Amino acid sequence: MPEVSKSHLYPKDVDVTVSEIHDGIYRIAGFVEGYGITFNQFLIDDEQPTLIHTGPVGMYEKIEQKIKEVIPLEKLAYVAFLHFESDEWGGMEFLKCPKARLICSDLSSKLNLGGWYNMPVDHISFWDNETLKTGRRILRFIMTPHVHHWDSMMIFEDSTKSLFPSDLFIQPGANKPVVSDDRSEQMIGLYKAIVSLLAKNL
Repeated sequence: MPEVSKSHLYPKDVDVTVSEIHDGIYRIAGFVEGYGITFNQFLIDDEQPTLIHTGPVGMYEKIEQKIKEVIPLEKLAYVAFLHFESDEWGGMEFLKCPKARLICSDLSSKLNLGGWYNMPVDHISFWDNETLKTGRRILRFIMTPHVHHWDSMMIFEDSTKSLFPSDLFIQPGANKPVVSDDRSEQMIGLYKAIVSLLAKNL
């Protein structure tokens, strides 16, 4: 049986962009052709800057460069992942910004972070409706287990009413930041195509 290339799991040749989408909230994004979707990370520039997701290991160096366009990397205070998958936080080397603390759901903390090599032990876990003040902003944590992933949570930023939905939505293709557009038909069509493809391969 021929060996299957897994290079698409570690995308490196991806154009990564950064754009301010709302009053100090930045989207860092790259379209990954192998998946046909845009990978999004979000940087909240505040007294204690917060990065939501790191991207996969192959993309992180370019994502890091985009962070540096907004703030010095060593200023980063928190890094949040909203569910335990490699594209959510597989890319980052925490030694490069030793002050940054990892944020995750209580489920991820108890069931995913124990017993792994090189995991940041000094992380912070949150449960439903708990909050974190990062300066003038307040991040509210919403537990959504089994919505996309069994340990999923979402973050709601109170002052701008911004929701970071933990892959509840997906962007087929290379897209501009979605602030208020209705992309439901695109998303439903993509999910239907995936289900149809899986059914054919069973």
